[in-house]
Amino acid sequence: MVQQPPYKIQKEDLLREDETSDNNFYSTPRFVHHIDDRARFILSRFYKHMIVQQQETQTLDICSSWTSHLPQDWIGKVHGLGMNELELKHNPSLNNGYTVQDLNCDPKLNYSSDTFDAVICSMSIDYLIQPLEVFKEISRILKSGGIFITSFSNRCFSTKVIGRWLYMSEIDRVYWVGNYFLSSSDFNHQTLCAYSIFDNIKQQDNFFDPMYVVFGYKK
Repeated sequence: MVQQPPYKIQKEDLLREDETSDNNFYSTPRFVHHIDDRARFILSRFYKHMIVQQQETQTLDICSSWTSHLPQDWIGKVHGLGMNELELKHNPSLNNGYTVQDLNCDPKLNYSSDTFDAVICSMSIDYLIQPLEVFKEISRILKSGGIFITSFSNRCFSTKVIGRWLYMSEIDRVYWVGNYFLSSSDFNHQTLCAYSIFDNIKQQDNFFDPMYVVFGYKK
């Protein structure tokens, strides 16, 4: 449970080494995995455990790409929002379409309020330069009791993540993301949780990527 008092987010915390257009950076599709097999497996299991799967379940994958890290037997409708259309087209989980949008330029989500049962953001929360605006929009489009799950490891494109991310320890990054939830009055802080999931990873197994998950429920 994240209980640390909220960080005060300064403008300089969100500055990046490379402030050129994200559209240029993400224009070339990257059909590669950014975390190893075990980390992907753990995240997939976590999604299946935490999100109620029914035919009518609506899930939004923000900052999506060619994979959503959802199980292959996922039940329900999944819509993706990302920056590279070719990647989104190749994402087999997006059975309910996709939207091409740069949240760093426009954090406004073009979805009706109280629409989604779950929102997920995998390996991308550290790239948002307007995180509180995005969190406000996510809370708007989530149904009451809906879940927002963020996840990340220790890899990143160092020139495009927010500057503060590079100078924090991994556990401080967990608190930092938790702070986004704590800074919003729309999420139930009593059910804000953070996990560091290693699943008994051993160095000799050649799996090195930890998996951190921070999630909360809309009031």
